[in-house]
Amino acid sequence: MTDFHLNTKPLIKNDLIEIVSNYKVLHFDDFPILYIGTNKFGNKIIGSHLEEDDNSKTILTLHTILSNKEYHDFMNNKISYLEILKNSSSISIVEKDYKFKIKKAYDFDFNFIPADYLPTPESFCPISVKAHSLEFSISLKGKLADLNKAIADEVSKIQNGFAEFLEDRIKSLKGFDFAPKALLQPYAVGSFKINFELDIKQKANSKKAGNLFLEQAPISQYIAEYIKYIAEDFTEDKEIFESDNAEFSESLKSLENRLNELYEKALIKKPNDIHKIIKDDILKSTAKFETLTEQVGENFESISILNIEKGNEIETPIAFIDTNFSKNFQSSIEQIEIAKKGLVEDDSFKYYKIYIYHLNTDTRTGNAFIRNLDNEEEMSKPKIKINGEDGLDHTKYTESLYLNKWIEVKAKAKRIGDKVKSLEIEFEE
Repeated sequence: MTDFHLNTKPLIKNDLIEIVSNYKVLHFDDFPILYIGTNKFGNKIIGSHLEEDDNSKTILTLHTILSNKEYHDFMNNKISYLEILKNSSSISIVEKDYKFKIKKAYDFDFNFIPADYLPTPESFCPISVKAHSLEFSISLKGKLADLNKAIADEVSKIQNGFAEFLEDRIKSLKGFDFAPKALLQPYAVGSFKINFELDIKQKANSKKAGNLFLEQAPISQYIAEYIKYIAEDFTEDKEIFESDNAEFSESLKSLENRLNELYEKALIKKPNDIHKIIKDDILKSTAKFETLTEQVGENFESISILNIEKGNEIETPIAFIDTNFSKNFQSSIEQIEIAKKGLVEDDSFKYYKIYIYHLNTDTRTGNAFIRNLDNEEEMSKPKIKINGEDGLDHTKYTESLYLNKWIEVKAKAKRIGDKVKSLEIEFEE
């Protein structure tokens, strides 16, 4: 066995690097060569086999703690295992017996790993057949979420937004007569997790009742791939949605093919205009998905959307939302709306009456209600940005938020069609 000079390395507690749940082998050859899971604190762990010694019946492995972003990117083939190790400050060499029980764990530095034991630059996650389900988990990370806490109003918006997103995707399947319900499951330990199960039943007295082929329809795969498309490809494809005649990208064609497969396997006649239907539905769905992006930043740093593999409870990451993604996503939606309806901007600051219902006092951004100029019975929900550097506590802006008050502000408005989309507010004492 190679001498890794472990006697010179500091010991670390087994709790930090021991996989206790969500264990999944990604590559096997006599021993588990590459695997993932979570420790008792809910942190993601990636492990790999180094070597074994039959004389001492000892196995040496590498264990590395991953951030949610690293986990998502690795599982979706965006970064290699070598990249993870190079950038990690939480690598450990773990001694196990032949029953895979941990004996000792040592803190280790990437630079001391012998070259023969390093993964190759092409060490991306092995392609495997993923078992999808209609169970999902939304995991919040950072700030309050790391204390297993969250702001009730933010959780409510995330719950309702994602539940409506799921239900609407099922309702959009024309000809199936589904009556979907997104059911909440108990909150889970590990930062702050919200669990969902999408219950799909056919409507009472539906002519499709008793269709024996529905179980063969890849509904869960379609929903998971739909979410993944929104989270990974939509912003890259925004030009497709700005025009009525743009060609589909490969990723959007793939999603359309999955929808075609869903109809074919269920033996349900698919609509003639399925190409347009999926494009329109994606645009419709972005409003609910945007609700999730609007919550990121103030009280937690990121959202992971996970698909739960039934039976063994393995979590497959299908979306990762942080502040950078949120800005890009919201900007893409705005660009699409401008391309379709045009943009009108105020030349100078004017006075408007608004009611602020969401405000991040750190970033000075949020959302408000404002009555439409052409029809005061209808309201827009523009994004707001308050200029300046003075604190916002104990100002009319937080008064509007906490006391449910309409206030007058001096602002420049951007309008798309008849809707006010954003307000740049001049700070006033």
